[in-house]
Amino acid sequence: MLALEYTPSVARHAAARVSRRAGEGGLTLRRMAPPRPPNADWLAVRPRLSGICGSDQALFSGSASPYLGTLTSTPFVPGHEIVGEIAGGERRGERVVVEPALSCVVRGAEPECTECAEGLTALCRNTVEGEVSAGLQIGYCRDTGGGWSEGLVAHHSQLHAVPAELSDEDAVLVEPLACALNAARAAAPSPGEAVGVIGAGTIGLLCVAALRELAPDAVVLCTAKHPAQAHAARRLGADHTCAPEQLPVEAARLTGARRLVGHLGRELLLGGLDRVLDCVGSGDSLEAAVTVTRPRGTVVLVGMPGQVRADLSLAWQRELELRGAYGYRGDFPAAIDLAGRLGTGRLVADGWHLSDHSRALAEAPRAARSGQVRTVFDLRTE
Repeated sequence: MLALEYTPSVARHAAARVSRRAGEGGLTLRRMAPPRPPNADWLAVRPRLSGICGSDQALFSGSASPYLGTLTSTPFVPGHEIVGEIAGGERRGERVVVEPALSCVVRGAEPECTECAEGLTALCRNTVEGEVSAGLQIGYCRDTGGGWSEGLVAHHSQLHAVPAELSDEDAVLVEPLACALNAARAAAPSPGEAVGVIGAGTIGLLCVAALRELAPDAVVLCTAKHPAQAHAARRLGADHTCAPEQLPVEAARLTGARRLVGHLGRELLLGGLDRVLDCVGSGDSLEAAVTVTRPRGTVVLVGMPGQVRADLSLAWQRELELRGAYGYRGDFPAAIDLAGRLGTGRLVADGWHLSDHSRALAEAPRAARSGQVRTVFDLRTE
């Protein structure tokens, strides 16, 4: 089969901070044998569309955390946002989305860890145990393969049937939408509370939609760099949008907080938003979040940021709750339903052939400006 295989190295990671092309040097298009199912509970899957996620791009920019590298096995085929079809057996030809977390059940690890027993499979403690090699999820595990290929393997519990009325483009965003539902639940806004979403890329826009679904009476403000992103945020349920640099002004207007501009031009609010979801994961975005959140409010760190440097003194001074939101908790059925109602495929740009991976990776950061925030590999034409 044809696949994009990634082999990391310390030297390449350092060079990627200077040149993204150096980081992409670890990615090779090659013919390889399809991965073998570890046992009869696993099925072969042929991807149809596979997303290029921000965490994937971090591999090539040198911004991925070295801690997370410990939880992978290499070389691996990237790609964890996947809609595909089962390639054999009684379910052959069935269209599915892949829930990529490699949980205790998937790994055959017994007894289940505390997190898996509670349904928090993305937080599994046994990520280096069991019948497959180390990896938090498909797309970062040597033995499973990943979506940037013509074939992978997945445990039957990871496969969710796609309704006939759901397009491939809608379905490929089910995995990040499940993450967004988990993040909105972590934020847990009360009716009428003011919630900020920093960033209008894929995860930011889907968090807007998830907040509107789970907290319909909340007031949602989303920052967006580009007009098309702002339009998409409003379409998905944001009550207000603004440019990132206008967040303190707009948050003050919405909440009646007092805005101060002080030493070195640093802005902060006395008062502010009740909850803020940081969907960018940079030092600047994290600082922005803590400066516009009211005392004892909540800042949710969504997704998988790389290494950041930020002044968090206001998080201490205001007794803010900082909490992460990673993965999902039984959210795939709800995400499939919501993806159909939202028509998430409108956020997906035209797909790329695996052989055009360099152009696809270069285009992925730029595509967001048009509001089609997710770039994908299209394996239907391989």
